[in-house]
Amino acid sequence: MVAGELEHRDDGALIRRVQQPYRETTTLLGENVTVERDGSRPRRFSLDRAPELRGMLNSFGAMLKGDRATLEQHFEIASSESGNAWHIDLVPRGDRLRARLARVRVDGHANRANCMTMEEPDGDATVMLIGVADRTKLPSPMEREQLQSWCVRAGAR
Repeated sequence: MVAGELEHRDDGALIRRVQQPYRETTTLLGENVTVERDGSRPRRFSLDRAPELRGMLNSFGAMLKGDRATLEQHFEIASSESGNAWHIDLVPRGDRLRARLARVRVDGHANRANCMTMEEPDGDATVMLIGVADRTKLPSPMEREQLQSWCVRAGAR
């Protein structure tokens, strides 16, 4: 498991900062990706080499802006709600994106997202907790099943 932050800037950049168990910053801006890891030389490449990343970046920005039309270009969308709790499932449309990403699930409550889970085709997943102010309220152990259960329960509050 890694711990860190995800930032989406107004200029469209998506920045992923891993703080544990290693330190790494990945920046996606425009057509360029830069990966910087402590102790290594920065790696740079163009999104032309990984067009599925372009789709994920555009989709992430569209999700934050509430731009359903752009999301529908890249994903099939399903949603449900129960009281103030809700979730959105995004399933990739294109083969190249589906080869890297099986599904994105966003869990939330009222007008706020709590978690985003990105599932890979091999069953691995990245669970991102959004806006957690008090880390002492997080599940222990911090494993996928416990985190996903926390995401659903956080939405029930």
